[in-house]
Amino acid sequence: MNGLKIVFSKLEKYLVEGYFLRRCREEIDEWIGQIARFILLHTTEVRSNKIFFHTQENRYCCNPKYICEEFRKRKINVDMVWRVSNNKHGGVPEDVRTVIEGTLEYYKEIFSSKYIITNSVLYVKRGFSLKRNQVLIETWHGSLGIKRFGRYDYKGGWHWVNGAIHTGKMTSYCVTNGHFVSDALRETYWPHTPMLEYGHPRNDIMFDSYKEKRKQIRESFLKKYNLPKDMRFILYAPTFRDSKNFDCYDIDIPGLLTAAKEKFGGRWKLLLRYHSALRTVYRKRNQIFDADVIDVTDFDDMQELITLADIGITDYSSWIYDFMLQRRPGFIFATDIDLYNNERGFCYPLETTPFPIAVEKYQLNKNVSEFDEKQYLKKLEDFLLEKGCIEDGHASERVVNKILEEMQY
Repeated sequence: MNGLKIVFSKLEKYLVEGYFLRRCREEIDEWIGQIARFILLHTTEVRSNKIFFHTQENRYCCNPKYICEEFRKRKINVDMVWRVSNNKHGGVPEDVRTVIEGTLEYYKEIFSSKYIITNSVLYVKRGFSLKRNQVLIETWHGSLGIKRFGRYDYKGGWHWVNGAIHTGKMTSYCVTNGHFVSDALRETYWPHTPMLEYGHPRNDIMFDSYKEKRKQIRESFLKKYNLPKDMRFILYAPTFRDSKNFDCYDIDIPGLLTAAKEKFGGRWKLLLRYHSALRTVYRKRNQIFDADVIDVTDFDDMQELITLADIGITDYSSWIYDFMLQRRPGFIFATDIDLYNNERGFCYPLETTPFPIAVEKYQLNKNVSEFDEKQYLKKLEDFLLEKGCIEDGHASERVVNKILEEMQY
């Protein structure tokens, strides 16, 4: 009897709150949307000089940004459209059109684009597809990353996995920076997709062609925060956690900055970046008020932040493998190695990376104080060689050349 009472109580609650009506409306809306997308797909003409850009961050960043910048630099007559989540436009230049995701105009733009360039998964709606004469280029947001992301590794929900499977089937090319990343993509959602081992376009910023741009980024940042020219920075940016474990943000900030000052000299501040997937939750749970900490979570482009950092610290996030291309000191602070390994799993042992590893706060400070640059650089070069890393500052050029070749421009 008690069990029946609970069932009827929940049923009454759902009826009172309109749960079933809401679900019915959602299903009807979804089916109407599916029909509308189907009609648009088959009635919209593909334009050969049109390129659609999509990033998981909803910002002007990562590989799509640097490919877009290469087109802009060459002043080539192509129509470029950038997907955004709202009217803020996420730093997209004025000469690149924007469209808000999920709108009617969004589907018109994507279905009429010859090339779709993304750095992640297209979170596809029911019935979404692309035409056979459209070209989807996957550039992926990770690099030499340690986290597994196959369909049985990712516990963030089947919505993401289904999107990844469908995206993989639609993809024409994957852009990678060597055999390790190519193999990782083949083993997950792109088993038959051609791999273009060009390097990651986002890492072009680390090389000579962006020297003046890096100088401008630094000058602008120092001015914004009223900092002296000789200020040095530690970038701390942990990865996303399915378990929402917040221990990774419990660091000894004064001790860490002191260790950096004693080892490398100069004045230091900590740049703290919460993961974009849970930035609001992290901020509420981990409000760090310290004069020597700058919250850079809302900084549009992670690669620009990387160029600002003199020291990089993370746990399992792949940005550290981009950062290492600058040959600057990198460290791993991982308090939950076993837990995270159970959640996601690792592609290779953390110990095989060049980064000194700490599982306690005091150990992280000690690693900074005792940093051995010669040993670190030797391990770094061996690591890049083993992974077959191809990065020389010309990845964006290669991608654009490939597109122009197919356009017969």
